[in-house]
Amino acid sequence: MKKLALTLSLCTSLSFAVTIDEIVSNSLQNSSDLRSLNHSIKVANENIKLASKWSDPVLSFGFNDIHFDEPFKRDKEAMQATFIGLSQVVPTNGKLEIKEKIALKDMQIKTLVLENKKLKLKAKIYELAYSIVVLENKLKLLDEYKKNIKTLESLSKSLYELGKTTQNEVIDAKVLFFNVEIQKQKLKNLIDNLYLKLEQISYMKIDEISQSDINKLKKLVLNMNSDKHPVLKQEYIKSKKYIYLSKLEKAKQIPDIKVNVTYFNRDSKFEDYANISVNIPLTINNTQKLNSLKAKFESNKITSKLDDTKRVLQTELKTYVNSANSAFLNYKLIKKQILPLKKKIQKNLENYNSFSKVKPQALIKNLNELISFEIKALDEKFEYFSNYAKTKYYTLED
Repeated sequence: MKKLALTLSLCTSLSFAVTIDEIVSNSLQNSSDLRSLNHSIKVANENIKLASKWSDPVLSFGFNDIHFDEPFKRDKEAMQATFIGLSQVVPTNGKLEIKEKIALKDMQIKTLVLENKKLKLKAKIYELAYSIVVLENKLKLLDEYKKNIKTLESLSKSLYELGKTTQNEVIDAKVLFFNVEIQKQKLKNLIDNLYLKLEQISYMKIDEISQSDINKLKKLVLNMNSDKHPVLKQEYIKSKKYIYLSKLEKAKQIPDIKVNVTYFNRDSKFEDYANISVNIPLTINNTQKLNSLKAKFESNKITSKLDDTKRVLQTELKTYVNSANSAFLNYKLIKKQILPLKKKIQKNLENYNSFSKVKPQALIKNLNELISFEIKALDEKFEYFSNYAKTKYYTLED
């Protein structure tokens, strides 16, 4: 029982920390938006099957030459008959094949809309999760900052009582303490709201995010294969769809034919007979040619914008990479250069203090400056991961 209790306790404690990849996976599985898009793809897939089918035939039946004085008499003249007919539209000029290709393009476009939505969702989850983890570390540093200010306040009071400092230093320490408290409260509120946003789009309750996801900073070297990005593929397929729409309008210049077959059943005094007719619409208004040109122009418009869209995506990615790398260099400078120097100063101050050469306030002040540089390092880390998260939309990882 003790082993079981220990196991359950461990499972409970470990279950709180989830990785960002786990959050992404859960979101992709449970997102109602993505499910809706999946259903629209299934509908589009059925439309492909429907596009190649002929329209249903029309069945007609009735009576002709009804005499109002004797409506039920059907032997008064030769033209009186009971008839049954069938009419069918016969598609011509490969229209069904073209419609099938258009339906296929619609399905491909919807699939790419889904892929694009997934990329955006993934990038947003990474951005929110990275932000939460970095800000939680910042919150811990502010707690340390508060402890140091409390020590400074206590020290200032003691020195004031001994007449070695002014009352203003005591008041300044209190003001500094409450100012940090305000910063902490704002930061906590921001973290809570970020958790709510993350839970909203991930469809899971999150208590803690794994810290391992933010401990690896490196210079980003990211390239974008633009041709594989769903936004560009989507525009390319739209262009192709309009080409097929243009072909369909051209094909309509040879209209579909409607074939009618009717059988007439007459009184026994007369022989039965049948009628066969063909209806052919006359394309005299030239609307099909105009519509074909319009569709072609639309295709050309989309194609001409493709290069611009590609450049925009590539520029956006480069901008995020540059911003992330700038933050990375600043972070490295603070961690590798500034913080070691501040720590060295702190050690020197402690040594000098032992010989009564330095006021105690100088120790606390330098320690707070050290913590403030730790916070600046976290701010650069926040900037790095915020930009790195946005690159997830462009690089098509995994």
